[in-house]
Amino acid sequence: MRILFAAGTQFPFPRMDQAVLEISRQRPDWPLVYQAGPEAALQQFSSLPNLQVQPLFPAEQYRQLFAKADLVVTHAGMGNLLACLEQGKPFLMLPRLARLREHRNDHQVDTAEAITARYGIPFHEDVDSLVRSILSYDAACAPVVDGDAILRQRKAFGKNLNALIGTL
Repeated sequence: MRILFAAGTQFPFPRMDQAVLEISRQRPDWPLVYQAGPEAALQQFSSLPNLQVQPLFPAEQYRQLFAKADLVVTHAGMGNLLACLEQGKPFLMLPRLARLREHRNDHQVDTAEAITARYGIPFHEDVDSLVRSILSYDAACAPVVDGDAILRQRKAFGKNLNALIGTL
């Protein structure tokens, strides 16, 4: 299984690092890609031959890696979540937690809870649970999301918001 892990672009994310390391060790035959973020300690990944890791991939390369992934494991940032939803890409979430100094507040937990409630996409707050979910992942059992409908709704929302702003 080809997995793309995405940590986001702010603050270190040691829990995502741990998940990547564990999956890489348990499934050395799976090709893994990790966009680890600008402050990531990349030396810990140097001995893993099945892992391609960079702080940030160039945008076009990231789009290609995203397209090839069978599963995306992401922080609960809106950019990745919307891309997954709109493109019908299977994904799991590991929201960043303020109490672990992974973010300024827990808005990612709120976002992950809303995505789970609306679309049935699971999220995890601990590494062990996430790793178990990845190792047992079955795309045939994953929630089906209508990406085209989500894209239409987002565009309609944007038009309505712009129209409202235009009246101010």
